[in-house]
Amino acid sequence: MKASSQWIILLGLVALMAGLSFSLQDAAPRPTVSALWLEQPRALPEFALTDHQGQPFDRARLEGRWSLIFVGYTSCPDVCPTTMSDLARVYPKLERSLGDDPVQVILLSVDPARDAPEKLGQYVEFFRPGFQAVTGDHAQLYPFTQSLGLVYALVDNPNGGEYLVDHSADLVLINPRGEIEAFFRPTGELGTLRKVSMAQLEHDLPVIVEAYSG
Repeated sequence: MKASSQWIILLGLVALMAGLSFSLQDAAPRPTVSALWLEQPRALPEFALTDHQGQPFDRARLEGRWSLIFVGYTSCPDVCPTTMSDLARVYPKLERSLGDDPVQVILLSVDPARDAPEKLGQYVEFFRPGFQAVTGDHAQLYPFTQSLGLVYALVDNPNGGEYLVDHSADLVLINPRGEIEAFFRPTGELGTLRKVSMAQLEHDLPVIVEAYSG
């Protein structure tokens, strides 16, 4: 075999090994988190809602930064105020850990009949200035909530009085492209108030953001 042919074969083997090395690096497993972290982010359809300042809120408002969306309503007796309070408590820690990647917290009210923008504004501002709230009519809310992988339903109050709204208690993480990146699922025993663990959120969110940015 000629020396030139040997060099060609040798260079080919080197290139093959380099390609395998890069492939193995690309296939490295993602960090382990407790959140439901999607293998492929899920795109959201177009939607048109209104924020607590009476301004239009569409998919563009989710782009360019991280967002946590929580379905609820201001008359909610338990999981909503508890979750909002928990988020307000942990938010300063998230700000410190995320640095240049701030996250906006958004309450998606599925009770438009009782949750006018002004009422929504007072509600979220009570927990933390800067938190957002959005709503719309049910023709917009139903499909948007479903696209988030969440559900809600208006139900009669067994104790009398105004109706209640059954709804998912998940926090949905939206990436800066406006896509669903992960779900933080509620935990707790049957018959207890099930809500998202803030310890899990505090640990997992920076891990996901760093992996996304890297």
